[in-house]
Amino acid sequence: MDHASQEPSLLIALEVGLAATFRRRIRDRLNSHGVEAMLVEGQGRNYLEVHGDVEPLRTLALDSWKGIEKAMFLGTAHRHVGRKAHDGNHGGTQAVQVGDVTVGGDRLTLIAGPCAVEEEERTLRLAASVASSGARLFRGGAFKPRTSPYAFQGLGEKGLQILDRARKETGLGIVTEILDPRDVEKVSEVADLLQVGSRNMHNYSLLKELGQTRTPILLKRGFSSTSEEFLLAAEYILSGGNPHVILCERGIRCAAASRQVVLDLGIVPELKKKTHLPVVVDPSHGSAEAYRVPALARAAVAAGADGLLLEVHDQPEEALSDGRQALSPEEFKQLVPVLNGLHDSLRSVDSRSGGAVASTRGMEEV
Repeated sequence: MDHASQEPSLLIALEVGLAATFRRRIRDRLNSHGVEAMLVEGQGRNYLEVHGDVEPLRTLALDSWKGIEKAMFLGTAHRHVGRKAHDGNHGGTQAVQVGDVTVGGDRLTLIAGPCAVEEEERTLRLAASVASSGARLFRGGAFKPRTSPYAFQGLGEKGLQILDRARKETGLGIVTEILDPRDVEKVSEVADLLQVGSRNMHNYSLLKELGQTRTPILLKRGFSSTSEEFLLAAEYILSGGNPHVILCERGIRCAAASRQVVLDLGIVPELKKKTHLPVVVDPSHGSAEAYRVPALARAAVAAGADGLLLEVHDQPEEALSDGRQALSPEEFKQLVPVLNGLHDSLRSVDSRSGGAVASTRGMEEV
């Protein structure tokens, strides 16, 4: 392949005065990894331009190789997540279709329901309630990863059956968590959107398996993960061939925060800048207290979120999982028009201003 007219993917500065023998050794060692390294001679310093697939080289600690002073990767590690990877789309969000709901489109997507499916009657009652109040998708965990092995772990396959009935009775698409790569096919028969929870963001076997399905994925940020780690987790799914990924900020651990969790809303515009994927926010887990959820939900919309995950339970004090952060059905009903109104107002400001920067200024006026 002729690389003469192409920009290199990696530039390596060699140590001053490095002997030709060592330069060749470094070049040959790089070439053994399937790339093409070309020597560029300069005044007093020599360089290697590296062309081809350099991503596997990122893990080799090139700066530690004898004779290399500095290695500079010129591209991004996000081949599929980054904006430039998405068919030249340098602006806007690529919507993800979840059943008949478009996440990342013109409308705010509200996903609501209990943390866990507890029993059939309550689940159907809550599904009907949030549907009538404006939810577009229904969330509920059939399989629940818990910190304690003695805590409620979910109803499993029985929970999936209940969710399937809720979908048939209300018409709402179903969002539920996937824990095990072996369960992807089974859970996908019920779920319209497979949720990867915070604990499983680093479960690479699961992420690879999800890359083989075409069911949309809701990927939650790990509660101790950086934005870079978050994007690379999404890259696992996208690189496997599944383009239908939605990112979710759900709060990160912080010892100084109330209840040791803080909702990192600053990541929303960061993700919007770096990726074409829709971004939603979970203010329930991000607050751990129901009284803080409405304020954080409004803030998430103002920050540019495409949707929200809101936990709703008719008797939070009796909930088997995370009742402390759940809104009542009435609280959810009152919050929905506020969130939709705020979202529509901000879109109107953005449209009149003609861009994201102007929209940010407009947020200060709303």
